[in-house]
Amino acid sequence: MSRSRRRFIQASLAVCASLSFPYQRAFAMVQHPEEELAKRQSALYVFRLASPYPVNLSEFIPHMHNEFKQNVERMTRGKVYVDIHHSGTLGTGRELMAAVMRGQVEGILISVSNLSRALPMLDILNIPFWASSNQAFLNLISSPHWHSLVVDPINRQGKLTILMHHIVGARTLSSIKHFNRLINLPEKLQEAVLRVPASRVLSHFYSMTPASVVDVPWANVAKMARTKHIDVIDPSVVGLFAGPDQLKNQIGHVSLIESVPDAWVTVANQQWLNTLPLRIKGEIEEAAQQTFRIHVAQIEQLQQRCARALMALGAKLYRPNQDEVREWQLRFGHHNAQWNEVKRELLGSTRAFQQLLDSTEKKL
Repeated sequence: MSRSRRRFIQASLAVCASLSFPYQRAFAMVQHPEEELAKRQSALYVFRLASPYPVNLSEFIPHMHNEFKQNVERMTRGKVYVDIHHSGTLGTGRELMAAVMRGQVEGILISVSNLSRALPMLDILNIPFWASSNQAFLNLISSPHWHSLVVDPINRQGKLTILMHHIVGARTLSSIKHFNRLINLPEKLQEAVLRVPASRVLSHFYSMTPASVVDVPWANVAKMARTKHIDVIDPSVVGLFAGPDQLKNQIGHVSLIESVPDAWVTVANQQWLNTLPLRIKGEIEEAAQQTFRIHVAQIEQLQQRCARALMALGAKLYRPNQDEVREWQLRFGHHNAQWNEVKRELLGSTRAFQQLLDSTEKKL
């Protein structure tokens, strides 16, 4: 077992140990309609949570919808009812970003990349090779520097509140079956059409490779793969499995280059949150923290299930060797001067980025 993996497991066990037994067990997926109607009618507030992911795949996808719902309704003593709109019924990606910004829903689950147009500071995570491992990302988002340099400034914008981060694993470079090429080195992207999410930093990263970069909405990726309009995509193993429209059936070679975290967040419309009594607002935030602790304890198991499921569908997972990883890092890593302007634009200074980088090395 690698040292980083051991550290992540130890951290997971540490936070899990603080939980009482009812919150370590799996939550029931089937809701009773009559009970749900009664809870909604008796609640003072309704929290509509929109997500691209189905609630019935919680053993593979770390969306945490049922746990969050249970915790919010319990901690607010039924005053807040959580109404989950899952499986993309209200949209995916940028559609969800627009919905929560306009107040059409109170909260969403969305990737950092798709949210980065609204909250550009989060795009700092998409500079390659500094916060991609589960342990480094957990250290970072748990650190005071992350909160003071990123979360607090986002809160002061008055748009959205980050309720919870989701650790999903690192992004890959994965070929579609028709392309059938292992992307173990940058030159393997020659003449490849690479789909990128709505992240300016990821677009900048991939534009430095030999690939032809195209911005495709998440909802359309599987169709574009089937019709051979794209050759390579970059989600994590979890993202590949969880993608809409049976994306998992289109995956060929998965190169685990671990460039950046395929981070997700659950966010709430801040204007709505601020209309709540302070006590209830605080209880929702505490419910999110409790949900995150459960999430951390489960994530590696979920990632392994997704990996096995993809391989059962014919995908081939490859972990680059040290020389291959070094090639990616030397050409595109965070230490390169080409990233200094991005660091200053997003954080104000390169020194602030160094503080975040240092935080990835500090244990909980």
